Amino acid sequence: MTQEEKKAIIDKCVEEGVKAQIRDDVCSRSTLVGLKSYFDWIPDEMIKASASLCGGTGSASGSCGAYCCGLLAVGLKYNSTIEEELQDDEAFGKTAMHFSMYRDKFIAEMGSIMCPKVHEKLFGRSYNLLDDAEAQEFLTLPGHVEKCAETVATATRLAAEMLLEDE
Repeated sequence: MTQEEKKAIIDKCVEEGVKAQIRDDVCSRSTLVGLKSYFDWIPDEMIKASASLCGGTGSASGSCGAYCCGLLAVGLKYNSTIEEELQDDEAFGKTAMHFSMYRDKFIAEMGSIMCPKVHEKLFGRSYNLLDDAEAQEFLTLPGHVEKCAETVATATRLAAEMLLEDE
């Protein structure tokens, strides 16, 4: 596969992820929707379950949902099974190499994997999504959906780049 073909795939994944985020405002699921537009081995059940990770994992201001779902896709491709780990002491280390690379690339671009810190980067301040008033303020910010789509674009692009590395 040429670099141009890879770029076209990545661009399509990002476009579909951003489109889903603008439509639905569910960063976690939107990341996987974007990735599934090319990587059809991502199960629909995982996309369904991923909605629970939005807003910093369960709207709890924890780890960024878009980041988490990019990480899930990377893990689905590269993580070892328990059986593989029981037979090979180095199997988990190979798994960890992939998720650590994804994490480090995301932090390099977004400053953190934590939803409130990503908020600071995008909106100039963090929001506690466990506080009803702050959550409502966050959800009604002008440009909220579009700014969160930037995070979806980053998570989707980084995951797609990694998923295409060996193709």
